[in-house]
Amino acid sequence: MISARTAYTAPLDVSVGEVWSLMSKYNETFIFITDPNEGHEIVGYIRSTDIMPLTETKEAMHQQLQQIPFHTNLMFIPEKADVLDFFKVFGEEVVVIVDETERLKGYLQREDILYHLLTSQSSGTDWIRSLLNSIPMGIIITDMYGRIQNFSSEALRMLKISPEQLRAQSIGELLDKEAFHKTIDHGETILNFIILKEGFGVLADFGPIRNRKGSVIGAIIVLQDLPYIENMAMELEYVKNLNMDLQAILSSIYDQIIVIDDRGVLLRHSGNLMKDFIHTERTDLVGINLMELEGEGSFFSSIVKMVIDRKKKISVTQETYAGKTFLAVGNPVFNERGKLERIVIALRDITENLMLKEELRHIRKESEKYKKELENLRNRRGYNLNQQLVYGSEKIEKLMKYIKKISNVSSTVLLTGESGVGKEVFARAIHELGPRRNKPFIKVNCGAIPETLLESELFGYEKGAFTGANSSGKQGFFQLADNGILFLDEIGELPLNLQVKLLRVLQEREVTPVGGTKIEKIDVQIIAATNKDLEKMVDAKLFREDLFYRLNVLPVHIPSLRERPEDIPYLSLHFLQIFNEKYQRTNQLSQDALDLLESYSWPGNVRELQNIIERISVTAEDELIGAEQILPMLKKIAKMDAPGSGAPAIIPLKEAIQQVEENLIEMAMNRYSTTLKAAEVLGVSQSTVSRKYNEILNKRKQGERD
Repeated sequence: MISARTAYTAPLDVSVGEVWSLMSKYNETFIFITDPNEGHEIVGYIRSTDIMPLTETKEAMHQQLQQIPFHTNLMFIPEKADVLDFFKVFGEEVVVIVDETERLKGYLQREDILYHLLTSQSSGTDWIRSLLNSIPMGIIITDMYGRIQNFSSEALRMLKISPEQLRAQSIGELLDKEAFHKTIDHGETILNFIILKEGFGVLADFGPIRNRKGSVIGAIIVLQDLPYIENMAMELEYVKNLNMDLQAILSSIYDQIIVIDDRGVLLRHSGNLMKDFIHTERTDLVGINLMELEGEGSFFSSIVKMVIDRKKKISVTQETYAGKTFLAVGNPVFNERGKLERIVIALRDITENLMLKEELRHIRKESEKYKKELENLRNRRGYNLNQQLVYGSEKIEKLMKYIKKISNVSSTVLLTGESGVGKEVFARAIHELGPRRNKPFIKVNCGAIPETLLESELFGYEKGAFTGANSSGKQGFFQLADNGILFLDEIGELPLNLQVKLLRVLQEREVTPVGGTKIEKIDVQIIAATNKDLEKMVDAKLFREDLFYRLNVLPVHIPSLRERPEDIPYLSLHFLQIFNEKYQRTNQLSQDALDLLESYSWPGNVRELQNIIERISVTAEDELIGAEQILPMLKKIAKMDAPGSGAPAIIPLKEAIQQVEENLIEMAMNRYSTTLKAAEVLGVSQSTVSRKYNEILNKRKQGERD
C-alpha cells in the first residue's frame, strides 16, 4: 500500500480566506470540497495556486468558496488497492483514498503513484517494465546513492551494455558524476546534457525524484540517442526549409494563393493580402472561417460556399470593398476516399487589365472613326490610295483645291517648302489629277547625281560620246518622260552650266543628246521642287534669274507640319496602318500618344513623323502604344513652365504630360475664351482643345460631387 497524504476538506459555503488559512497551516496543496446539500459528499478539489492571486485582495478573501471555480475530475480508489489499480489511475493529478465505508482516508498525487509503480518489486512491475520498454527513449531510475533500481531496454541499447553490467555500475560512473550530484544534492533538473563516452553518445535529462516531504530520494535519467536526435533535427530543418521554400514560392508568383479546409477555415495564405479583400480590424485571419465573415464584406464567402456545395472548380470575378476587381479560381482537393479535404483559391488582380481593355476598346473606336474619316476624305477628293496624300487641315484643303485647278494645264510648277513636307507626294498628286495621269512620271534628284553625269542623265547621249559611254547610247530623263511629267527635286542644287541648258529645254521644248547633233522634240511638263529660297540664290548669283522665272510659273508652297497640326493624327494612323501591314503587327495608338504627337513641333516634318511611327511600330512591346513610349524618341520638346514655383516633384511621366496639357489648355482658355484661338496659340487642332477642355470641366465637376 502507498502511504497516503492527509486529506482536508471544506464545505462549499466557507470563505476563501478560511480555506487559504487551512492550506497555509498544514502546508497543503489540495483542499477537497464537500457539498452540505449532498451529505457532505466530496464533489471536487481546489489547489492553492487557484486561490493564491485572491490573497492579494482582502475583499476577494471574503467570498465563498462556491464562487470560485473548482475541479470535479476526482478519482476514488480503495484503501487496500492492488498495484494494477494504481496503474489505472496514475495519470490523474490527484486520487482520493477511501475505506470500506467510502470515508475519506487521504489522497495521492500523481508523483506518489508513479514513484511507487517504478520502485515496487511486486508482480505489477511487469506492466511498468512493458511501459518503459515501449517508450522510444532510454529511462533509468536510481536511488540517491546512484544505484540503478530500474531501466528500460532502450537504455541498454543506447549504452551498449548488458543488464548485469548496468546494475553493477553507479550512474555517476556510467554517465556523469557532476550532473548526478547536482540533481541529488541540489534538486536541480538538468536538460539536454550531452554525454560522449567510448562506444556511445547520448543526450541526457537528469530529474530528481522526491518523497511526499519534498526530499530528494533518487533520480530519473531520460536518454536520447544522439544519431536519432540528429536525424530528427535534420528532418525538422528539412521541413522548416521546405515550408520556407513553399512560402517563398507562394509569395513570388503573380497569383495570390489561399488554402482553406473543407469547412471554410483559413489555413494559410501567400503574402499580406487580406487587407485587399476584407474590411476588418483583425490582423491575423488564420483559423477563421471565411464564410462567417460575410457581414464584414468578405470577398471569399460566395466562392467558398460554391466550391463546397458543387465540389468542382469554380471561377468568379468580384469587386472588393477597396474598389479592385479580382478573378478568383477555387479548386477542390479530395483525399484518397474522394472526400473534400482542402480548397485552394488563386486570386488575380484584373483591375488594370479591365482598364486597359476598356482603354483599348476606346482607342480602337477612335481609330475606326479616324479611318472612316480618312476614307471619306479620300473618296470625297477622288484620289488614288497609292498617292498616300492624307490630310484633314483647312490649309491643305485649300492647297489641294489649287492643285486640282492647275493640274489640268501643262505649265511648269515650282513646289517649295521645308525638307520632309512631302513635295514628291504633292507632285504625284498633280500627275494623278491631270491629263497626263496615264503617262510617265519620272523623278530626278538633282542633288544626288554627280555634276559630271547629270547632263548625260538629263539629256541622254549618243554612242561614243565619252569614255565609258554605252556603245548604243542612252536616252535621258527628258526623253523618258516624253508626254508625261519630269519631277526635278532639289532644283536648287543644279549647277549653273546646266541651268542654261535646262532653260533652253523649257523655252524650246527640245533637247540635244550629249555628243549628238540631232535635235529631239519633247512634250514634257516640268515640276520642280526645292527647300531653298531661290530668290535669295538669284540675288547671290547662285541661280539664274531667267530660269527662276521660267520655273516659277505656278508656284505652290507646302506648309510645314507644325503649321497644320490637324493633319498629325491622320498621318500617324495612316503610317501605323502601313507598318502594321508591312511587319504583320496589330499596334494601336492611344489618345494621349496622338495628343503628344500633335503637340510636337516636328522640325523634320512628315518624314520625321513617318520615321518615328515606323520605329515605335517595330520596337513596341505592347499592342497599345502610349505617350510614355513615344516621348523618349522625340528630339525637341517645347519647354513649358507650369504654374507655381520651386522644383517640380518627380511623378509618373504619363501623369506629368496630362498635368502640363491641362494647365496649358486652362491658361489658353482663360486668356482667349474661344477654343479656336486657344488651338491656334497652342498649335493643335480646335477639336483637340475642345475635347480636352470638356474633359477638364467634367473632372472638376466630378471632384466637387465627391
